[in-house]
Amino acid sequence: MKMRDKLELVPDAPGVYLFKDVKGNVIYVGKAKSLKNRLTNHFNATNPNDKSYRIVKTAADFEYIVVKSEREALILEAELIKKYLPKFNVLLKDDKSYPYILITDEKYPTVKIVRKKNETSGKRFGPFIPAKNARHVKEVIHKVFKIRKCKELVKRDKPCLQYYIDRCTAPCAGYVSAKDYALQVKGALSFLSGNVKSYINELYKSIEKAAENLEFERAAILRDQLLSLKDIYERGSAFFNDYPNCDVFYLEEKNGLFTGIKLTVRNGIVYGKETFTFDPIDVWDENLLKELFALKEAKLNCNVVGSIWLKNTYEEPPSHPVLSNFSSLLPYLKTEPIPEGIESFIKKNKATTPRISFKLNELKREYEKVFLDSFPERVEVFDISTLQGTGTVGSCIVWENGKFVKNDYRRYKVKTVKGVNDYASLEEVLTRRFKRIKKGEVKKPSLALIDGGIGQLNVALKVRDSLGLDFRVFSIAKKEEIVYTDDGEVVETKKYPHLYRFFTNLRDEAHRFAVTFNRKVREKLMLTSIFDDIKGLGVKRRKILEKFYPNPKEIANATVEELKSIGIPKNVAEQVIERAKKLLD
Repeated sequence: MKMRDKLELVPDAPGVYLFKDVKGNVIYVGKAKSLKNRLTNHFNATNPNDKSYRIVKTAADFEYIVVKSEREALILEAELIKKYLPKFNVLLKDDKSYPYILITDEKYPTVKIVRKKNETSGKRFGPFIPAKNARHVKEVIHKVFKIRKCKELVKRDKPCLQYYIDRCTAPCAGYVSAKDYALQVKGALSFLSGNVKSYINELYKSIEKAAENLEFERAAILRDQLLSLKDIYERGSAFFNDYPNCDVFYLEEKNGLFTGIKLTVRNGIVYGKETFTFDPIDVWDENLLKELFALKEAKLNCNVVGSIWLKNTYEEPPSHPVLSNFSSLLPYLKTEPIPEGIESFIKKNKATTPRISFKLNELKREYEKVFLDSFPERVEVFDISTLQGTGTVGSCIVWENGKFVKNDYRRYKVKTVKGVNDYASLEEVLTRRFKRIKKGEVKKPSLALIDGGIGQLNVALKVRDSLGLDFRVFSIAKKEEIVYTDDGEVVETKKYPHLYRFFTNLRDEAHRFAVTFNRKVREKLMLTSIFDDIKGLGVKRRKILEKFYPNPKEIANATVEELKSIGIPKNVAEQVIERAKKLLD
């Protein structure tokens, strides 16, 4: 898949992206609040002196990892830069440039920002890029957990200013016991480790106990800490609450090809991602799988739970045909249904289904063996899309000599059929297309493939024969993936891996093309219908509105001032926005 095509699939979410060269080497690692916007900026760079321009020109591919927050993106970016040392990253290759948060190893610990690994003993967290983020986190720790700020703990008769501004509990003056201060430090460590939820539960118990013992001042301090911590947690909590440390293997099958993803999660934060594709037609190399998953018995961390999550499938190994290929990995892994709430996150990160390159020689041999006919050089595929009879459309996509010919794709609005009638809609679309083939206005296909069963096949045969055309016509039924032919054959494509991949991919491409067009037509119809009775919104203004805001969601998110700027009066703009919002409720 080309990088520009892949860009369309990138989500609008925080994360990290990696550009790679033709050899697969990582040449640049970047972070973004919005992966979609940041990568688009890279690809739109036109100045040869711009680093973004040079990165894209050098790159042959890119990957991305979606994370929960910008903070996680910063951490992951720095870790990946340290791991790959990309040539276009010049700021973070030196480990000394990484700022870390350190909780010192003392009776009354403090919080420091350090850069060198062995600068001070204690527990380090990070890195934080840029350095201002480390300073921000340090201030949050002082504010929420009231950890002392002084470099050295010196006994005092009276505490310093930090106590009076509620940033410290003053261990220097003996205002806090070692036990209570240890609880503050535990909270800071939980916050930095991503184990906030358990600490919040512990705080509840501590507050109740303090209240029972009439320690109201202590209870108030703990209450303030709890409120601050809950606010931070709810705004940026770790994603995997139930799986804080795990290796996730997610597999998804489409048209006989398995795409997968491995996510490495530590302390509730996604630290790494690998995507891969398995082709059942080829022999799977178990040693390669082991290397990919890094599951060497000697290095296996027993505290890390490895899981395989199969989309819409859950069977104990080895009965599942896919898992039987993982026989050498199964001692380390367990299969589970996808946990609720995690699937949507995985889908954002999973490998995009690649455009399948057919093995033409094997495909031709299998086709000719099964159908006893020469392999079609040009195939036209047809699909009808409607939603309860609304915006019914047809699509025609073309596949020729091993690739999709997008310049020959065509869309059809169904004009003569009212309501839901797939057969009549298909007949109209095929008649219009086949007449052009008859006149020689478009190239004649070797095969016309229809999305549907025997009923749709009969419609296509009726149109073909009425025009005296001689190309072959098949139909393919969903789910069973059975192909019905014009000479009465019934072929279960799942028994033939190359045919299964060939027919299902052609059908899915036609379906995608039809559904996209149907959605656009319905949006336009909705815009027309909901604004019909708004006074002051005539034909000219409606055309302007449709040009600048092609769907209701964009109108609902617009402001009155924005609509006024394109010539829509204020009172009309207010009504238009209100109608669009009601439509989306």
